[in-house]
Amino acid sequence: MKDREGERVILVGRIDSQLPRINIGEFKALAEAAGYKVVGILIQKRYPDSRFNIGSGKVKELKELISKLNAEKVIFYNQLSPNQVFNLQEELGVDVIDRFQLILEIFARHAGSKEAKLQIELAKLKYELPRIRELVRRARMKELPGISRGPGGYQVDVYYRAVRRRIAHIMRELEKIRKQKQIQRKARFTLGIPLVVLTGYTNAGKTTLFNRLARESKIVSSAPFSTLSTTTRLINFKGYKFLLSDTIGFIEDLPPLLIEAFYTTLEELIYADLILLVVDISEEIDEIKRKIDASMKILSEIGVLGKPIILVLNKIDKISNGELIERVEKVLPNFKYRVAISATKGYNIDRLCEIMVKLLPKVRIFKVALPVEKLPIVFSKFNKLRMRVIDIRDRALIELEVPHALMDHVQNYISGLGGHILAHATSGSVTDGT
Repeated sequence: MKDREGERVILVGRIDSQLPRINIGEFKALAEAAGYKVVGILIQKRYPDSRFNIGSGKVKELKELISKLNAEKVIFYNQLSPNQVFNLQEELGVDVIDRFQLILEIFARHAGSKEAKLQIELAKLKYELPRIRELVRRARMKELPGISRGPGGYQVDVYYRAVRRRIAHIMRELEKIRKQKQIQRKARFTLGIPLVVLTGYTNAGKTTLFNRLARESKIVSSAPFSTLSTTTRLINFKGYKFLLSDTIGFIEDLPPLLIEAFYTTLEELIYADLILLVVDISEEIDEIKRKIDASMKILSEIGVLGKPIILVLNKIDKISNGELIERVEKVLPNFKYRVAISATKGYNIDRLCEIMVKLLPKVRIFKVALPVEKLPIVFSKFNKLRMRVIDIRDRALIELEVPHALMDHVQNYISGLGGHILAHATSGSVTDGT
């Protein structure tokens, strides 16, 4: 990858009825997170131009600005078509990328696991395919001389086929990873341990909260998208055990192709029993609203809005009680469950855990009567669950702790052995298996 540290860039954005505003501060922060030095910003309000995205007059103005500021690259907030990229580069004489490619560059900086690297490469290659097709089109129109490989086609044709093969290979590798995760989830389901997933806008403090709850020391960064791979740990809060996962952060207008590429990571949300939506409550009210709306939109696209969600108002150590009350009243009236915390200072962490335990599936204690000769079968089948023998006479009487997820399975299995449930009660704790 080319070293872009300190490379001088101009940010460009076009607003219209479909995109009425651009958060310039966040756009600039993204560019800086990728290592660029922002030397200029250009915004235009107009409908999209088919050739350049912005108007031809604005292109001329941009070209003059590039010369004046000695800029080396232009980054568009709007997603550019392949034709627009080539036209702009030809007209401006510098490299042109869009926000999607910028985000990919940031992802590449933080990718650590094999899964994250494959997902980033997949998104990049899928994004490149239409651009390669445009190269092929232009080559055949002889707009780009010198790239023909002679009889039999063009070099770009060869590259296009190579990219298609690489995409297919990456998708097979990601499918293997997905199947491994499904095996892990099946094992978790068998044990009946609930899953809590941390999510929210990037840089809201998810990893800091994960470290606090899991007593971990994952690297915490203020840079966007510092967490790309899912990390899961077993948490024990006053005898109640659950799994906690830290996932990739969200951002406004997250391109659908990125959501698709990171499906194996975001899939964790689909299987969650509870979602913690982390919000930086120390920000300005409009920013809080914007980031909550963006996060909820992505959760809706993934299809998990039916799950219980706790809104976690993080960073209360940075504001006064009066400011906290004002933000809650103006921003958060529609969330049934919310708790204000400081992940850094540890404020109200126990309160958060108490609400989590209240919402997570509970263990049910069954008293079961079954034929004595079936007792070894039951102990073998459910050896991961806690059970004890109460009495053995004509029939065996046992007490069995069953997680919520396994209740139907256990009851059907016991019934199939000729046993039946005598009584049951709900327990608030998950105990170790024997």
